[in-house]
Amino acid sequence: MSKHYHPEEIEKKWQARWEKEKVYQTPKKGKKTYCLSMFPYPSGAGLHVGHVRIYTGTDVLARFFKAQGCRVLHPMGWDAFGLPAENDALRNKINPNKLVPKNIANFKRQMKMMGLAYDWEKEIDTSKPSFYHWTQWLFLKLYDLGLIYKKKVAINWCPSCQTGLANEEVLPGGVHERCGKAVTKKDLPQWLFKITTFADQLLEDLKGLDWPQGILQMQKNWIGKSQGVMIKFPIAGKKETIATFTTRPDTLFGVTFFCLAPEHPAVSLLVKPKYKKAVGNYQQKALRKTELERISKVKAKTGVFTGGYLLNPLSGKQIPVYVADYVVTSYGTGAVMGVPAHDQRDWDFAKKHQLEIVEVVLGGKVGKKAYSGEGKLINSAKFSNLASLKARKEILSSLGKKGLGKKAVQYHLRDWVFSRQRYWGEPIPLVYCDRCGDKNGVVPVPFGNLPVKLPYVEKYQPTGTGESPLAGLGDWVKTKCPKCGGPAKRETDTMPNWAGSCWYFLRFADPDNKKAPFSKEKAADWLPVDWYLGGAEHAVLHLLYSRFWIKAFKKMGLVDFNEPFKRLRNVGMVWAEDGRKMSKSLGNVVNPDEVVKKFGADTLRVYEMFMAPFGQPIAWNGEGVWGAYRFLGRVFRAYQEKGRIGEKTSPKLKSNLHRLIKKVGEDIVALKGNTAVAAMMEFLSLWKKEGPLSKEDAGIFAQILAPFAPHFSEELWCQVLGKKFSVHQQSWPKFDPQLIKEETVVIIIQVGGKVRGQLKAKSSQASERLQVETAAKKAENVARHLKGKKIKKVVFVPGRLINFVV
Repeated sequence: MSKHYHPEEIEKKWQARWEKEKVYQTPKKGKKTYCLSMFPYPSGAGLHVGHVRIYTGTDVLARFFKAQGCRVLHPMGWDAFGLPAENDALRNKINPNKLVPKNIANFKRQMKMMGLAYDWEKEIDTSKPSFYHWTQWLFLKLYDLGLIYKKKVAINWCPSCQTGLANEEVLPGGVHERCGKAVTKKDLPQWLFKITTFADQLLEDLKGLDWPQGILQMQKNWIGKSQGVMIKFPIAGKKETIATFTTRPDTLFGVTFFCLAPEHPAVSLLVKPKYKKAVGNYQQKALRKTELERISKVKAKTGVFTGGYLLNPLSGKQIPVYVADYVVTSYGTGAVMGVPAHDQRDWDFAKKHQLEIVEVVLGGKVGKKAYSGEGKLINSAKFSNLASLKARKEILSSLGKKGLGKKAVQYHLRDWVFSRQRYWGEPIPLVYCDRCGDKNGVVPVPFGNLPVKLPYVEKYQPTGTGESPLAGLGDWVKTKCPKCGGPAKRETDTMPNWAGSCWYFLRFADPDNKKAPFSKEKAADWLPVDWYLGGAEHAVLHLLYSRFWIKAFKKMGLVDFNEPFKRLRNVGMVWAEDGRKMSKSLGNVVNPDEVVKKFGADTLRVYEMFMAPFGQPIAWNGEGVWGAYRFLGRVFRAYQEKGRIGEKTSPKLKSNLHRLIKKVGEDIVALKGNTAVAAMMEFLSLWKKEGPLSKEDAGIFAQILAPFAPHFSEELWCQVLGKKFSVHQQSWPKFDPQLIKEETVVIIIQVGGKVRGQLKAKSSQASERLQVETAAKKAENVARHLKGKKIKKVVFVPGRLINFVV
């Protein structure tokens, strides 16, 4: 056996042995622990090193909990439907049915290459009929519950390509990413989910989740619950009114303009002939922008005057109405009352358009910017001199008597548009029958007739009408009504790629069930997910949609828990070595295949965990990879060099080994792989100085290293130490509390070179300058001698002395 580390000689050997002996099969005993990475979309590009970071982090956790005796579920599958695969297939002129399986095979090869401890018997693929059968089943259950309805919705539309577009396909500036032509909006019938039904529950249930605070806040903001007042403003010269929502009715007398979203239906009621052309041009430009562009805080607030006016519902004052693209229909009513003195966005708009600014709330100096706080009212007729809170009540009462205002709760959350005019997605299991359909002409496909399979075609083209390419497949579209047996047509819209990802984590608990998507018993056994790891880009929609489905499932009696993911952790992005985002076009993508070929999978795993705390973004560093490789090489040699493994371990080395057991275990759970690997590196150096290690303790070190470097550790365990296969089926070593008690070190404290005190510290903390300095400054005698003096320099001798030069 070579004394040098050659990963290519050992990794495939152990991968084959693990697979043959089913080492990573889900255990049947122990405390349940469900460790899950967000499953990937299998692109043609294969895994990148960002994926490797997520999957290695979850793998380390899963291996650790299994070693702790837990019954760990650690599965993998494929989010295979959706827009990316469809566009990739169109570019390559191949049906996604042929392309996606190739991509999956490549991803799976790379994951096995990385030694990831997945139970492949649990594997799922959202594009397989055996999976989407149950996605369709769940759709029908939600339909029966009344949570799905049809409505005309404005979608992105490319007149040049004659096709509907997802938001991701519209580039900044409102052009189609493929043809570069201007995108407009087109009203098409869509299927929507009533996610708003659960708005309050979605908000309330965030309280018990162990998620990053930033993600929780993003969820709250997206739901966006506001309590306020709905006020109706009469249109001057007409009977109609326009409603707007506000949380500050006390500022009503400060309204000096009104803004409507470009797509607001009342624009046509207000616009005067003189302004029609300008308004029309503005609407067209606005509707080519994405919603994100329109609501951006950094963009200038543009708008055009309609020539129309509203009346203040209490003062009767005329208010000019503008169309402004920063107002969107996805929040509130798509109509905003402009109070420039007390809202900075309105202030900016008023200044740009030279509109009146009327101060109505005292409390801040209204000059160069708006005052958004509360105070006493002025310039507000009979409500002047009232405090804001009392004024809100009085003004609401007056509006109520006129029938022009009432209390209201508003949400940013809108019902979820679920249908897509795409080929590559789950067919929606509905048919249209003129004889026995409902108000939309719809008849649900019977559960026994599922799945409605996606038809295979060699080529397909956009229909030019905005309908799905499936609409052009006459033989598939024509069918029989399941109720009357007469002629019927299939629904040709497909589901979004969100459909499979809303519930896939449940299927992992029961992947072979042929009678239901999952049994309630197995869902109760494994769910909710204990550890959910993935990218922060899914902070809102994927998580929100999954939470919504779970709440609907609970209402149906399919599950008995409220939330799908108990604990969420986000991975930091891996940037290219040049500090930019990895991109094929920039030529800076790091392919894990190349790294593994040169250094081995365990080197890549160790480096990915060592580079930074799991949640911190970090740039790739080639030198760091070399460092991880050299570390493993030093460990490999240590296990074979004469005198490094003996009969007995010295007390100092034994004590440090037990501290290492404790630290690495704690760091794994805290997702601090960087400090865990650093501690192992420090121990290796100490081993060289203080050696030898007993054979038993050398085995413990191999076990500690095993979650990070599984092939490498298996080689040490079986081939070098001659222990029973496998290291990954051993219990995590226990540390002896008596052995990890730390010595106390006395540190002398000086001020200006004179001893002014001393500090007792644990040996592990005695070299931490910041901790020692902070504690030293608090010592009574030291603080007295530092008072009124400026510290010019701090001299620190770790574990011995600290001197404040003043």
